[in-house]
Amino acid sequence: MSRVDKAFRKGVKVSERHGAGEWTAERLSSLVLIPLTLWGLWGAWTVAGAGYDGAVAWLGQPVNAAILAGLLLIGLWHTRMGLQVVVDDYIHRPSSRTLLLGLISLVCLTLAAAGVFFIVRLAVGSAPLPAGFGI
Repeated sequence: MSRVDKAFRKGVKVSERHGAGEWTAERLSSLVLIPLTLWGLWGAWTVAGAGYDGAVAWLGQPVNAAILAGLLLIGLWHTRMGLQVVVDDYIHRPSSRTLLLGLISLVCLTLAAAGVFFIVRLAVGSAPLPAGFGI
C-alpha cells in the first residue's frame, strides 16, 4: 500500500494523527477566553469616562494588571494558533508556509512583549512614553 493510499480512504483525506493537541489547545484557549473577555468588557465599562488617572488607578491594582496581561497573552496565543490553521490549510509551498508561520509568530511575540511591557509600566505608575517615543 503506497503512502497516497494511506492518506486517502474512498477519495477523502483521512487523519494522519496530527493536530489533536492543537485542536485541544484551541478549544481550551477558547474556553479560557470567554470569562477573560467578559472581565475585559466589564473593565472597559468600569474605566470608561474615568480619564487617564482613573485608568492608571484601575490598572494599578495587581489583580487587574495580571488578568489583563493574561487576557492579552492567551488572546494572542489563540490568534496565532488560528492563523496557523489557516496557513496550513491554504498555503501549500513549504517555504511560503514556513515564512508566514515565522512572521505570524514574530508579530504575536512582539505584540505580547510590547503589551506586557506597557501593562507593567502603567501598573507601576510610570509616566507614558512621550509622543513619537522621543524621536
